[in-house]
Amino acid sequence: MGQKIKVYLLSVLILLSCILSGCSSNPDSYKESLEENLLVPKIYEDLYVYDQGEFLSDDQEEVINNLLVQLEEKTTIEFAVITIPSLNELTIEQYAVRLANKLGIGKEESDNGILLLVSKTDTKVRLEIGTGLQGFLTDSISGEILDKFFVPSREKGNYDDACFNTVNAVINQIADSEEYDFSGIDGVDTTITVEEKEELTLGDIILIIIVVIVLLILEWITGCWLGNGFGDGIVILLLHVLTSSRSGGGSGRSGGSFGGGRFNGGGSSR
Repeated sequence: MGQKIKVYLLSVLILLSCILSGCSSNPDSYKESLEENLLVPKIYEDLYVYDQGEFLSDDQEEVINNLLVQLEEKTTIEFAVITIPSLNELTIEQYAVRLANKLGIGKEESDNGILLLVSKTDTKVRLEIGTGLQGFLTDSISGEILDKFFVPSREKGNYDDACFNTVNAVINQIADSEEYDFSGIDGVDTTITVEEKEELTLGDIILIIIVVIVLLILEWITGCWLGNGFGDGIVILLLHVLTSSRSGGGSGRSGGSFGGGRFNGGGSSR
């Protein structure tokens, strides 16, 4: 085996060792530390905007909340907009999935919750999508919505427009999906929409093939390390991650109108 390949494999093993040691050592303690860093709002009925970071105007809060109340009435989808002062040393992904599961946003039977989490101090935003909505609010579409409607307004320091435009884009995406039947929502701007994604190009297909090859290599390495050989390495790792991410979902809510929906990390951050 060539020297370069040996160095590459050693680097991969070291990286995986760091990741897995962080995941497997004292998982309960790690989970508790995450929970302690969450700023969990007290939930009230028919209230979907919680400006804990205190950077949205009262008028815009009312406008956005009115849209989200109607969205729940017409579709049962629960869409919460929550701002926070800081991520408290968590990543936006950690914070969002933990907070969404803690509050149980969305109906328990359909997992149709959405969280728009915004931290102004960290200049971070995330659309966290419940498991029941990920079929048409994909990671790619969520990222496109943030790129087109949140980020440009954030760069101007206008968080009112950033949140309003993002909420409108999500509502219009839901309306266009034909998954939910509703006649429209009063006050929604129907011009705020994302363009349809283009078909896969040859470059996209090549990239997918490369990713599959890399995953197979990682499967072989982690299978030899974590399991009994090929076919169980990444499986073991994924089972650990999924079990961890689903723990506590919906239970331990602070009371209020959310219905116990679950989240597993689907969505996009910017």
